[in-house]
Amino acid sequence: MFLVQDLSSQLGDFQLTDINLSIRPGEYRILLGPTGTGKTVLLETLAGLHPVQSGQVYLQGKNITHTAPECRNMGIVYQDYALFPHLTVFENIAFGLKIRKIPRKQKEQTVLEVAGFLKISHLLSRTPSHLSGGEAQRVALARTLALKPALLLLDEPLSAVDQLTGNHLRKELQRIHKELGQSILHITHNLQEAFLLGDTMTVMQNGKILQDGPPEEIYKRPATRLVAELLGMNNFLATQKTSKGQLVIKGLGAPVFRKIEPELRGNENLLVTFPDWAVDVHPAGPDADYIWQGTVIIKKISTTGNQIVISLETPEKALICTSYSRREINELDPRLQPGLSIRTGIQKKGVYIIAEES
Repeated sequence: MFLVQDLSSQLGDFQLTDINLSIRPGEYRILLGPTGTGKTVLLETLAGLHPVQSGQVYLQGKNITHTAPECRNMGIVYQDYALFPHLTVFENIAFGLKIRKIPRKQKEQTVLEVAGFLKISHLLSRTPSHLSGGEAQRVALARTLALKPALLLLDEPLSAVDQLTGNHLRKELQRIHKELGQSILHITHNLQEAFLLGDTMTVMQNGKILQDGPPEEIYKRPATRLVAELLGMNNFLATQKTSKGQLVIKGLGAPVFRKIEPELRGNENLLVTFPDWAVDVHPAGPDADYIWQGTVIIKKISTTGNQIVISLETPEKALICTSYSRREINELDPRLQPGLSIRTGIQKKGVYIIAEES
């Protein structure tokens, strides 16, 4: 078990504040947040590279708050691999074992085992300059796994490789997690990566944790607009409260009422958010499935990879958007184009009420 309690740390002008985090044995936790929010600083603080001002860090029941990095039984892999250019792959993998003064025969056996596990045995005599990005990342993983860390820390390990290589490495990380039962804390900006790999997710902003839990739970109930945006939400509409304590969603051309969750009732700044999939063009379901239906105008149609994004304007000039795969778009009206008026519905099951950040 890895446990962080009320951790605070100052690094220059940046502050980590009241970090509370737990990772169960064998758990894969994703750390998500905008650039500059302190994710790498947190990772390095947990690894012992930055001092802790207050709070406690425990690993396997032992307080390691002020333990030296090399004595923490944790491994960190950066996005730039940080391999030693003058050493062979074998020597890079063996480096930590050499520092720990592992006997030569045991060291060689461990290197061969981990190289075989990651399918890089054929690279052992090469130097880093003769490796592809994917190969270098596997070597970096092998060097860390050779030390059998209780917790593996990954700082955007797939961001420096192409999409195809990233897909292969993602499968490798799944295999490492499953076959080795490795506990992992993984920084990423890639949502697909986060949902494919993560058992749990922690969302950070400005050195603080905003939300924590299973990825699907956070996706369904984001705590703030920033969390919703990080998880790919594009639709946000302002609201106002009635004298009866109900909520009117603005921008939809007609009043729509929805009860406010108890934890949000004291907040005057509320937003309604819903994912793209909740916006149906030519809604075909029962009226009861929708919180609103009306005629909108197509403002823009954009293509991003295999996805078609349609921007729509409501009668009250609010902008919402939906998206379809190329296969799905072929099943819709082929005349869809900017300026066209179409019937649209917003599914009830996709609508959430969140607090607007001040």
